[in-house]
Amino acid sequence: DYGFPYEPVANNVINMDPDIAYFSGDQIYEGHGGFGIYRSPAAPAILNYLRKYYQFGWAFRDAMRNQPTIVLPDDHDVFQGNIWGEGGKPMDTSDGGASSKGGYIQPAQMVHAVHKTHVAHHPDAFDPTPIKQNISAYYGDMVYGGVSFAILADRMFKSGPEKVDTGSGRADHVTDRNFDCTTLDKPGLDLLGERQEKFLETWAQDWRGHTLKAVLSQTVLAAVATHHGGKDKYLQGDLDSGAWPQTPRNRAVELMRPAMPLHINGDQHLTTLVQYGTTEQRNSGWSFCTPAISAGYPRWWRPDDEGIPHLNRPQHGYTNTGEFVDSFGNLVYVYAVGNPVVGKAPNRYDKAHEKGSGFGFVTFDTEAKTYHIESFRFSIDALDGNPANQFPGWPVTIHQAENRGENIIK
Repeated sequence: DYGFPYEPVANNVINMDPDIAYFSGDQIYEGHGGFGIYRSPAAPAILNYLRKYYQFGWAFRDAMRNQPTIVLPDDHDVFQGNIWGEGGKPMDTSDGGASSKGGYIQPAQMVHAVHKTHVAHHPDAFDPTPIKQNISAYYGDMVYGGVSFAILADRMFKSGPEKVDTGSGRADHVTDRNFDCTTLDKPGLDLLGERQEKFLETWAQDWRGHTLKAVLSQTVLAAVATHHGGKDKYLQGDLDSGAWPQTPRNRAVELMRPAMPLHINGDQHLTTLVQYGTTEQRNSGWSFCTPAISAGYPRWWRPDDEGIPHLNRPQHGYTNTGEFVDSFGNLVYVYAVGNPVVGKAPNRYDKAHEKGSGFGFVTFDTEAKTYHIESFRFSIDALDGNPANQFPGWPVTIHQAENRGENIIK
């Protein structure tokens, strides 16, 4: 929260006057505001959470005042470094618990309070049946302005990494460069889970009241960060990305394809624009991972520096772009990436700018059937027309049909 109250981003959003505001998760971190953390029992844990969540609302109150706002909870909102919800099961804390274990570490009442404060204003859930521990389920759709938004919880049912062996001390991080992450795709593992897959299948065929679709979830379904925490801290595989488990990842991409949606997400601290592939490159939808509003832990996508092969670099010629096979074996076409340039800026807003912080802006044209995608840096004036305001490769306009592989962008 060193960037609080995020004035450059909040002011730009106000001035750009969007029809919808969207926050994809991690609105707070465990230690937000310097208040520390109170985990249990549930009542004081909820108060501890609310004190931090109010700060988020205070910072963006004017940006959220005049239009609908979609807010998704993610791992840090429920006081976890990573979350593998496994359908709501309680985390086994007999050995202290860890961010690389499946289940929820917080009391179920506190998790439910996080859901209620984040999503109670959303339309009704597709299937509101609670998950384990009576924790609420919130996935469903919202139709607004001729666009249908599928709202997903891509960590709620996801399997925990302790179900596989990464060969390293931390279950969710593969540190051995020679480790084959494709071997981690085991039978029976979940990503979206059966319930959300059923929702996506139904939603893809339902075109009532709209002509464009978008999927809103917490993170990208690909491993497009090669370095974590430091510019030279290479990570072979991050199971917290939507790249794992691979079989349900591919199933999710295939379920989305008939709907031709743009997938808008966050979490990775690193803005990317990629196109998913399953049986072949570029045969499925596009993903826009927005910049973090205030990136603390920086990540990079630097396959060129690691000698990771690519094909068909886009016509713009930027480094680290093109068709790749990610470390989990998923096909991904990286069109643009906003790597940070971490220096020693003394000012906290300059520091946020260097770390690749910012915000995304998508314009839906329901007549032309296009998505105009912009990725803005932190300390800029988005309306002054300076091309350097955006990360390299943006803005980009994608046609609806490109989200099922009818590609125009070169």
